[in-house]
Amino acid sequence: ARFVNTKVPEKEKLRALKVAFFVLVGIGVALFALKSTFSFSGLNDGTYLRYYGEEIMAMIKRDREAVYNGDLIRSLVLVVLTALLCWLYLKKRLKINVLLVLIGLLLVIDLVGVGLRYVNEDDFIRRRLVTEPFTEQTFDKQILEDTGIYRVYDPQEGINGARTSYFHKSIGGYHAAKPRATQELFEHQIYQGNLQILNMLNVKYVIQRSEEGAYAVENPDALGNAWFISNLISVNSANEEMTQLKNLDVANTAVINAEKFPGTKWATEYTVDSLAAIELETYRPNYLVYRATNKADGLAVFSEMYYPQGWKAFLNGKEVPHFQVNYALRAMLVPAGENRIEFKFEPEVVETGKQITWAGSLLFALIAIAGLIYSFQRKKEQ
Repeated sequence: ARFVNTKVPEKEKLRALKVAFFVLVGIGVALFALKSTFSFSGLNDGTYLRYYGEEIMAMIKRDREAVYNGDLIRSLVLVVLTALLCWLYLKKRLKINVLLVLIGLLLVIDLVGVGLRYVNEDDFIRRRLVTEPFTEQTFDKQILEDTGIYRVYDPQEGINGARTSYFHKSIGGYHAAKPRATQELFEHQIYQGNLQILNMLNVKYVIQRSEEGAYAVENPDALGNAWFISNLISVNSANEEMTQLKNLDVANTAVINAEKFPGTKWATEYTVDSLAAIELETYRPNYLVYRATNKADGLAVFSEMYYPQGWKAFLNGKEVPHFQVNYALRAMLVPAGENRIEFKFEPEVVETGKQITWAGSLLFALIAIAGLIYSFQRKKEQ
């Protein structure tokens, strides 16, 4: 403000301009002189060196040094141009409006140049690629002809990957946060070649790849959405439960961590006849309905992740307890006969939020009504 103030002497303005110019140029020159003392190293260089080798690491450091030099040169050029514009203004060669426009233009050029490093044409894609990020392959069409409820697994993606989940129900997905039980099943069982885990997760199709291309292989041993078991093994820790899974016949046997469910009673053996069955009738993300038939009391295992913070089990309309087996799945005691089993996702936090919302809305309405009544009374008194 003092620089463009007509009451400030011109000599004072010129002296201030010279001081600012030489200080900034001096800082720039000093940074160039000190460049040799910088290592141009980063926090993740150890990882880069381990994965990419010394040659790539040297190229990365040269790129960092080039960016350093380029930014210093650009800063010095901007300082010189700004000082020149201010000097021309003091010498009456530029009017104040022209000075402000030209300095603003220099600022825009600087900001746009830096901004393009982070947001440029490479960061934008066509709308079609957003709405249809993956192309449907022949094996996808083959799998989709099966209208049942099942899962698909692509060993190439593992637990990470969005393509399979885009077209099918899968056991993986592309997200930074993953269920811990699923992650540990992959690490300790699936990646170790335990195909029984794929069976209990109802993986009906596995995508394989060869030199001729990708294709889908049907898994005949997939256990479906739910099944009755004849044996239950009890252990006392999560580690023992995971170890038991390595050689577990998941079609007939399940393992439970007794330490996690101290108050639950169960038997070690159950009768399962050839007519015992469980069918999934309704499938929604937050609501599942099964129809179970068994001549004797049995233990049913459901190919769904056990998550007690919200999922509730109901037997013939009455809420009943369920528990965790096989490290990740749900299980429930089912009495003899024909039964209707429901799983509903009703987290308490959502219900509490609803109550708070209703209470807040009611309080707001009461305050509004009280305000209207008060304003009418004041007007009536006046």
